[in-house]
Amino acid sequence: MWPWEHLAVGYILVSLWARATDRRLDSGAALAVLLGTQFPDLVDKPLAWSLSIFPSGISVAHSVFVSVPFAILVALVARQFGLTTIGVAFAIGYLSHIPADLFYSGFFFGNYGALQSFMWPISYGPESTGVGLFNRTWYFLSRFLVYLRRPEAWVFIVFELLLVGSAFFLWVRDGSPGLALVRRSVNDIRRSVTR
Repeated sequence: MWPWEHLAVGYILVSLWARATDRRLDSGAALAVLLGTQFPDLVDKPLAWSLSIFPSGISVAHSVFVSVPFAILVALVARQFGLTTIGVAFAIGYLSHIPADLFYSGFFFGNYGALQSFMWPISYGPESTGVGLFNRTWYFLSRFLVYLRRPEAWVFIVFELLLVGSAFFLWVRDGSPGLALVRRSVNDIRRSVTR
């Protein structure tokens, strides 16, 4: 799955959780879900594709044996510091990553055997050669662009629009959490550059 798709899935789940538990999402929660949804790829892919430390771009941080205990630990530690919403937002975002990857691989690309990729250290995804993060990312992006030209890609495009559109709709309904943080950061950068 692409980063924006992971973010959309994670944000939808976090927004629904916040509504069910009567919590308000703020900039901290928005940042936590952003980080949580990207965390497995931010760990595994650079360490496999650039540094060859991990055997695959889907291994340690994607593992159900690592992700579940780690997400629970983050939520519990955040709770101890009075940051329950932030901890749960990270945990939900992180834990949404694996089933989203499985669904994406199976439904759109017919890779139903992908489950073994998420069972590190018992097994892991296809071995990665240390060709570099940017080269590997470009490889997958170019394959994706070729896929979009195929006639059956319309199903994916409709799915994509519904997924991202739903997440955007919920984000706006939640008061656009995180937008104030982005504006403040941009203004701070602008001020520091003009000095």
